[in-house]
Amino acid sequence: MLDEYVAWGEKITAGEVQHAAYDEMLDFLNFRMETAASCLLLIENEKVADSLGLSRSLLEHYLLFMLMCRGYKFFRIQDLSAALTESQFKARLKVEQEKLRELQARGETSCLEVRKAPRVSRRLMYVFEGLRSQDEPDFMIPAHYFQFQNFRPEELRLKDDDYFQYYEREPETKKALKENRDDAALNYKFYLSYDGLLECLELNEIIDSAVIARVEAHYTFLGKFLHPTHNAARELHERSNWYSGGTAVGIDQQYSRTSVLLASLYVCYLVSGLLDEAAGLIEGAPVKYVSRAGTEELRTLMAGIQRDFPYFWFLFNDPPLYDRFNYCIHHATDDELREWGHYSNVPNERVPFDQHIYSHLQHALGGWSNVRCGVYPPPAT
Repeated sequence: MLDEYVAWGEKITAGEVQHAAYDEMLDFLNFRMETAASCLLLIENEKVADSLGLSRSLLEHYLLFMLMCRGYKFFRIQDLSAALTESQFKARLKVEQEKLRELQARGETSCLEVRKAPRVSRRLMYVFEGLRSQDEPDFMIPAHYFQFQNFRPEELRLKDDDYFQYYEREPETKKALKENRDDAALNYKFYLSYDGLLECLELNEIIDSAVIARVEAHYTFLGKFLHPTHNAARELHERSNWYSGGTAVGIDQQYSRTSVLLASLYVCYLVSGLLDEAAGLIEGAPVKYVSRAGTEELRTLMAGIQRDFPYFWFLFNDPPLYDRFNYCIHHATDDELREWGHYSNVPNERVPFDQHIYSHLQHALGGWSNVRCGVYPPPAT
């Protein structure tokens, strides 16, 4: 896929007008492909835990990229925390919602809804759709495209007074910098933080509660290899209880084949997801900007990921066969099994996600049988 992505650039035919946003989005993706290539190098050099840690970064960028490509809803926050008590705020929210319904009935507003802002006290959130230009009212650029470009971590976290300065700031300048830092903190909280990304993805109906649960499980699992977590890397080895004492780079034991496969699956699914967003973006571009998307070969390769590795349950694919089998063993009644005809026919929404990512893959790679449900054959790997 990485090779085809590089080749894809020559297959895209630009329209009569070049729009910088498309170049910048592909530039964003270029660096994500570099991260994916780094993950593969780590796997090749038997640094599986580090590859999984780096995949956590790739997952966060994937969540953001979905919003940069398809997150057309944006919002404005009104802070009423200093002016209203909690009971007054609830009454004000009802008043604003009623006002909005009246304005919508008369066609006098572009606001979609007003709600309580999440994770903060007494703030209203006004939701709108699309940042449109007057010249092209049908062409929208998602707000996250701008939020990402404008985000500066040092502006959010570092106070100038704590660091070297060439000259003392004027009081007015200090006040302005503090206001900028406060604004940056709110923008990060609502748009770019992990919780903010999930809320915006749900607001834009890109993910639902079931997908959020899967994101949380994968994010938490991968985070064990990014943040200090006892024995996280050790447990990925064939003999994880082997201790030699003394000094070493890692432990003198090989990573398990399952852990190597798991790290590789993460790279495959994350790259495929990122490329799917990019392909959709270019395919949906107005003809004046892109006259030919050239995504045919890329789409063929992406389709092969879920076809060839159906036993890995990521974010948007259906429950794998093992999860259906395991669910039916423990939760399906005999009457339901007769109704469905086979455990593979259990409705998707009935099958919950298994949060134990590594052990789940270990089990899914084996063959199993059950008196009520029949045989689960091991997948080809």
